[in-house]
Amino acid sequence: MTIPPTALDEPLRACPLCDSADVREHDHDFRGAHIARCGACGVRFMNPRYTDAYLASYYTNYVEQVMELPHRMAVRLAQKEANLARLERFVKPGRLLSIGCGDGLELRVARERGWEIEGYDVDAATTARVARALNATIHTGDLFALPFASSAYDCVYLDQVLEHPKNPAAFLRLCHRLIRPGGLLYLGVPNIMSLSSVYKTALGRLGLKRQRGKHYDTFHHLFYYSPGTLPPLLERHYGFRVLRVEGDPTPSVPPRLSSTIWGAITRRMPWLDSSFAIFASPVK
Repeated sequence: MTIPPTALDEPLRACPLCDSADVREHDHDFRGAHIARCGACGVRFMNPRYTDAYLASYYTNYVEQVMELPHRMAVRLAQKEANLARLERFVKPGRLLSIGCGDGLELRVARERGWEIEGYDVDAATTARVARALNATIHTGDLFALPFASSAYDCVYLDQVLEHPKNPAAFLRLCHRLIRPGGLLYLGVPNIMSLSSVYKTALGRLGLKRQRGKHYDTFHHLFYYSPGTLPPLLERHYGFRVLRVEGDPTPSVPPRLSSTIWGAITRRMPWLDSSFAIFASPVK
């Protein structure tokens, strides 16, 4: 199914993350989506991108469609437990804000580990349900108009979020303002330069893949990061000091020895994994 032109904005002429005008055509997928690459910072992004109206319609039922599938719950729970344990190497439990908290699973896990929790997501019905279930503050609406206090949080947590919004730069600037000195930014994002993604891109360009570019997931992903592009951006443009970059392997449930060994390897070699995590602290 191709993307209707009415669902797309005008093409961008500058990189949304570093403002460079060196925007180059990089690839396309089987739906007709075009992927650009910034010649300055290396980030890839869909160009042109979806309209605000298209994205608002898509995300209305996103949690129900993607996040609450019963067979995924055990794996998601194990993943959230692992993420919280990893970030607690850098900061003790305090106030945590989860941006893109979805069904609130990471908030529930964080509370059980001693965190004071708060969340944000775009769908009002979902956030109201999560707020009732957790008896917690879950924000919705315009994220950038909410009355957040500066330096109020020990950790701002975005797991598989930064690839979705049209304005990731605004998200990163907001995170820098909200995190206290010595606090932590947790970013988990897909890795467009994983071995698997590089292989799939090559197959598509050679005409050997039936659905070229499917791994870009252009149904809702607008930006494509790698361990070589996002950490330098955080330090050069957004005022963060990157503490660690790790692969973010999906845990097996129940745990298996082979999965545990592979997880240990990919955490230390993030380019091997399809997702990676950044632990960063704001420079105030």
